[in-house]
Amino acid sequence: MKKTLAVLVAASLAVVSGCGGGGTAGSGSGAGSQETAGAAQKGEAKAPSAGPVTLKLWTTEKDALKSYLDAFHAANANIKVEAEFMGDYDEMAKKVQAGIVSNSLPHLVQLGQRHAIPQIADSGKLLPIESFMTKEEIADILPGFWQRYTYKDKKWVIPFQSSTPVMYYNKTMLDKQGLKVPDTWDELIETGKKVSGNGVWGLNLNSDSPWYFQPMVWNRGGQMIKPDGTPNVNGKEAVETLKSIQDAVHVSHIMPQNQIKTSGEDFAAGKLAMLMRSGASLAALKKQIGDKFEIGVAFLPKVKERWVPIGGNGLGIFKSDKAHEEAAWKLVSFLTSAEITAKNSMETGYIPVKKAAFELPDFKQHLTKDPNFKVAIDQTQYLRGEGIHPADALIWSGVIKAIETVHNDPKADPQKVMDKLQTEIVEYMKTYK
Repeated sequence: MKKTLAVLVAASLAVVSGCGGGGTAGSGSGAGSQETAGAAQKGEAKAPSAGPVTLKLWTTEKDALKSYLDAFHAANANIKVEAEFMGDYDEMAKKVQAGIVSNSLPHLVQLGQRHAIPQIADSGKLLPIESFMTKEEIADILPGFWQRYTYKDKKWVIPFQSSTPVMYYNKTMLDKQGLKVPDTWDELIETGKKVSGNGVWGLNLNSDSPWYFQPMVWNRGGQMIKPDGTPNVNGKEAVETLKSIQDAVHVSHIMPQNQIKTSGEDFAAGKLAMLMRSGASLAALKKQIGDKFEIGVAFLPKVKERWVPIGGNGLGIFKSDKAHEEAAWKLVSFLTSAEITAKNSMETGYIPVKKAAFELPDFKQHLTKDPNFKVAIDQTQYLRGEGIHPADALIWSGVIKAIETVHNDPKADPQKVMDKLQTEIVEYMKTYK
């Protein structure tokens, strides 16, 4: 498999390095059009330099990109990439926003899908990634991933390392009791009741709890953000979702109170039957569990419908000059190629963003070797994304607080809790410029 992948990566590099305009300049809609988006806006529409170009990349990965960057350098001797680790998604967002103020931004950036992309786009410093791409290249990205990087009808960042949440379960535990894996929320509650007791709980959420709250709202037919961008966190379905979590703790008693932060450890220790967590965590969980029990992976439970959100990060390009912008797109095009995204997926558990990646022989073989990994891939048919929103950070922290509130107070009114959050979001948007 490694030999075949090496050939595929080499082929990808040959294609990328063989296009003077980053693979799309010749189309008229690619990097060549950036004379107006980049240098031309400064009155400097100069031809790209024939000499070496140095790109600064701010990344949220410490070492994971090194092998890819080494391969890129080997095929592009005139481009040097200086990658600088900037911390996690939250830290990255803060440093980028500071860089906007101080005019000290890199050429490329790796951004979390819910981390200030609207604010960064509204600064005027970020180039819409779609302006570098052909229609065919845009169409090769799974549509559900694009939804999460679209703002004001423009695609700003290209999906890179993407994931969806899944439901992990202790297969050994369920098999011993002759229980089937629940497919719906009601079935999950009933299964949870049967396994809970003697120090074991039926269900919990990972610490990024809003990521599981959101699809539960969708699966009841609701929306957190309306299509026109209006916040709707106190809608009927969002309130019902919060109530269902409150009931799971205080009525059916299948969810432990205030143990979300330790849910991963509880699951690995055999104290939890089912856990909602990122599909990209499969390899880490298997290593953590070892041979203590057999782990299973299932779709997120449906209610009236079944939808799943996306997570992870994407790559963006900041305005500079034509030479650097074209070189930046050349790197982005390589990192998001079908071959690289497939390789990255097999190494990490992220889902390939390119449709073409799913057709590669090595990737197909990988799916047959690990049925659990295939579950996350199969679940992509239910991908859904609400467009990024300036209040994303406030919504995220507000949902965490709402869940904590109903965990701590069985008498808390979910409607009032979500009404309060709605008011905070509306007030924030009045001040957003």
